[in-house]
Amino acid sequence: MSQKLSPVKGGFATPPAEYPLGIPIADKVTIREIDRNTADRVYENHHSYLPRGRCGWHYGVYFEGEIVGSISFDNWPSQSTIRGYDSSQIIEVSRVCIAHDTPNLASCAMSKAQNTFTKQYTDRLELLITYVKDGYHGTMFKALRGKGWEIDGLSCGKARAPHHETGEIHEIYTTDKQRWVCEV
Repeated sequence: MSQKLSPVKGGFATPPAEYPLGIPIADKVTIREIDRNTADRVYENHHSYLPRGRCGWHYGVYFEGEIVGSISFDNWPSQSTIRGYDSSQIIEVSRVCIAHDTPNLASCAMSKAQNTFTKQYTDRLELLITYVKDGYHGTMFKALRGKGWEIDGLSCGKARAPHHETGEIHEIYTTDKQRWVCEV
């Protein structure tokens, strides 16, 4: 039996098996709510450029019963509108981190996390939004076009997080990113 992913130390003693492209994996993937500290430890160990999530809602990605990643949703931190929706109707997919190399695992996990989240929070949710850093291809969201995801534009590196009105700004806020949206 493999040991669980250690969100604190990172990695596995014996990771779950990787499956080649073409092998169905949907029945091997589950999504469960996790606390922010667990999500943050996953991000600290495995996210390529942002080590923590925000408050929001956090889901563990489990593959064959082992945690292999985290997906976080949060209130959109802007006061502007997108496609006629105001900020109170928009939720951001703020972090996605999958620390396992099975093909299509990220898109399968995101699809299941989106289903879980939208069922729980349908009272005000109208639009999901996420940003894909320049240099990444957004293949997970491209795979989810059938669920409504589409490119909506480019953020040209001029964003500032609300808590960064002054002082040093993480480079992610000054990097070009594709904006993806999904009406729910």
